Amino acid sequence: MRALVLLCVFAAAARGEPLPSPVVLPVQTLPLSFSHRQHPIACDECHAAAGSTRAADRLIPAEAVCARCHPIDRAQPEKPVAAGQPDARCGACHPGPPQRIVIPTPNLKFSHQAHAARGATCERCHGDLRGVDLATRAHLPRMSTCLECHDGRTAPATCGTCHPTQPGGRLRTDFLEGRLMPSGTLLGDAHDLAFRTGHARVAQAAPESCDTCHARAFCITCHAGVQKPLDFHAGDYVRRHAGDARRASTDCQSCHRLQTFCTGCHSRTGVGDDPRTSAFPRRSEVPGGRRFHPEGVWTTMEPGQRNRAHHAFEAERNLVACASCHREEFCISCHAQEVNPHPPGWATSARCRSLRARNGRTCLRCHIGSEGTACD
Repeated sequence: MRALVLLCVFAAAARGEPLPSPVVLPVQTLPLSFSHRQHPIACDECHAAAGSTRAADRLIPAEAVCARCHPIDRAQPEKPVAAGQPDARCGACHPGPPQRIVIPTPNLKFSHQAHAARGATCERCHGDLRGVDLATRAHLPRMSTCLECHDGRTAPATCGTCHPTQPGGRLRTDFLEGRLMPSGTLLGDAHDLAFRTGHARVAQAAPESCDTCHARAFCITCHAGVQKPLDFHAGDYVRRHAGDARRASTDCQSCHRLQTFCTGCHSRTGVGDDPRTSAFPRRSEVPGGRRFHPEGVWTTMEPGQRNRAHHAFEAERNLVACASCHREEFCISCHAQEVNPHPPGWATSARCRSLRARNGRTCLRCHIGSEGTACD
């Protein structure tokens, strides 16, 4: 039986159809050996209760239904029958010691009666089961099948039509079986680990889908900075955030308030322009003030020399960090007139020709004249 169920699961996966959510349709226990293909009769011959009005109704045939054709006798578990007659042995349907069939109540609102009244047939939703042995959760309708009719015109398209809702009208998402989450097959909104920081596209394309489960306050608590996700920024981002802050401060302010969060942190750490709070005030404002950069060879090292204490090392490693405070003109004011940033023999080197060929406009920031760049 287990092998048969796995075959059904793999067949659905091979067709590219995701299995029903175990939250919506909880996992079943079907210790049966049964074949629909060996019972070529009308569905309602065995499933007469399929005209029910609730998803919680038990629709699996009772023993009395089977006994219409199978001469079952509990006093004779191995009751023999004539050749060609329906089997009467208990083991024909219950392999091994009989076990209880468990079909948990689906977390759905559904009425077979209402669908039958609209002309829906069994095959329309469940497919042709004449070639199927044991029907399992894998053979229950997918939501894509439901949406073929529930399009807002033929039938209501609101999620609360079928899914349980809370008093306020939004979907109920927490159940004993787990939390109901979108699969992503319809809108690409699978709530995986990357969705919290990459949900903007879906939120802009189908905001009503988000509103089905989330109140506006849920979005605002994060977007207004009330709750700050600890993993939104990469590790050690505090040391590297300056470039982003200068490039797109409005993005930062969608979560962080400039006058409190940013200013408060800069004041506490002593990094800022205000001489009252800065640990590195300008010497013109505070005699004897400290420098943000270390004293010594930070700017005085001879050209061509390599030293981790020189600013060239940091500029080559993370120029964005420099640009968070210094504009391009600040660097050019020195490098274009007084200090040659290139090592000896640079103008005739392959490295110079390579960089110039890839991005000659960078060279023109310093090397420009009536006859071209200084490398000509």
